[in-house]
Amino acid sequence: MKKKEKIIGSIVILCISVVFILIGYTKSTPKESVNAIDYKEIFVETDKTLEKKDSEKVISVQASNNNNNIDNDNNTGESNIKVDIKGAVKNPGVYEIRIGSRITDLIKLAGGTTLDADLDATNLSSKLDDENCVVIYRKGEAEKIKSFQSNTINSVVSNAEESNTIVNINSANKEELKTLTGIGDAKADAIINYREENGGFKSVEELTKVNGIGEKTLEKFFDKVDIKWLIV
Repeated sequence: MKKKEKIIGSIVILCISVVFILIGYTKSTPKESVNAIDYKEIFVETDKTLEKKDSEKVISVQASNNNNNIDNDNNTGESNIKVDIKGAVKNPGVYEIRIGSRITDLIKLAGGTTLDADLDATNLSSKLDDENCVVIYRKGEAEKIKSFQSNTINSVVSNAEESNTIVNINSANKEELKTLTGIGDAKADAIINYREENGGFKSVEELTKVNGIGEKTLEKFFDKVDIKWLIV
């Protein structure tokens, strides 16, 4: 009886052991197997993602560089101006120079002045603007130009005064009458003779009664004459 019980006990223990082994094997076995193709697809997707990120970085860097180049170009264009220098300098011409520069800086850029330059005639500290034209005069030139400008101004003023002068045909002498357009020596004498013979002019239109003066001649100086009588 004892041997029979031992055998049954051994069989029971063996069965229990087999059951536990099967349970452990089932739990340790993966439910789904991953083959080589699945791994390959994972790596391919990863590579594509990395390539996309690298490409985005390159584009970003290029855009940044382009913006920097544009900014540099704009800064360069805004910080420089072009000016012209003429006269008594060694290398006259158009030069590009920084904003805020002065005439003395431009002269240095042009190689300096010649021996006959008159630097006293120029304000060397003047600031330059874009499209300026600087003239460095030679000795004596500045005075000649000032004299010419003064004479020109005086002439213009004189002509303006003459053009605004009203000639009184009842009192004007021969030279004054000759300042009128179309009136020469003969017509001036005719005007004087007429007013002496007729006691003066009663109207400007009466000039047409003077020998040699018609309506067309009178139209040329009609607004430059008057008939006011002199009070003696």
